[in-house]
Amino acid sequence: MDLEKFVRYSSGTLRTDKFAKTIGYGCGSIGHLLAIAAHKDSDVSTGLKQISSNISMARYVIRFTGAFESYDALKNGSWCYGDDDKHIQQIVRLQAYSMLIYYPLEHISYVGYVAPKLIKMDANWYMRQSCWAWTAYVALDIYANQLRIIKLNKREKELLGKKDIEEEERKRELTSIRKRRKELYFLQLRNACFFPTCLHWSLERGCIPEPLVQFLCFIEAITGFWRTWVNFN
Repeated sequence: MDLEKFVRYSSGTLRTDKFAKTIGYGCGSIGHLLAIAAHKDSDVSTGLKQISSNISMARYVIRFTGAFESYDALKNGSWCYGDDDKHIQQIVRLQAYSMLIYYPLEHISYVGYVAPKLIKMDANWYMRQSCWAWTAYVALDIYANQLRIIKLNKREKELLGKKDIEEEERKRELTSIRKRRKELYFLQLRNACFFPTCLHWSLERGCIPEPLVQFLCFIEAITGFWRTWVNFN
């Protein structure tokens, strides 16, 4: 790993969060794998799970600025791609609204977890409500990305059938289309991992086993870290 690049990469809050998330869910996944293999928890598996849990709690603090970023996206359209049509832009606005609901609820739940005597509340209830907002965000993102992929496929087909265009220009645009589509496929993979875990955390009793939660979160985390690393200059 290029150390100089990593220093620049980790200077961004959101990128630091991706790295921490990868370490956290990596520890959690290994801890659960060890427990499954041994048919019981050991000091090592328990310790790894505790590291994972503590990193998850630390990441709450990193996300304290999330509502401001969501408001900026709502106001300035900063989450939109340059060629998004009006329909996709409306979907992205709904995503921003969902996160403006998510972050305050998450912050309240964090206070309930770390300082339960400060305010009497059911922190788990607030956490679950925040996750419903997050689930809505992910569902909207899956839809928006699929529309973007369909649009890129259509443009690719047009370019391949177009005769009144220079070959160099065709190749350049096709390369750009295929690169963008590839990144959208990775985003859809991450969303496929996100959706069941979001739904799980939204329900009082959950819906999937905890080891699977950790594995899905690790796949999402390492994919997100890898793609941001590859595309970071």
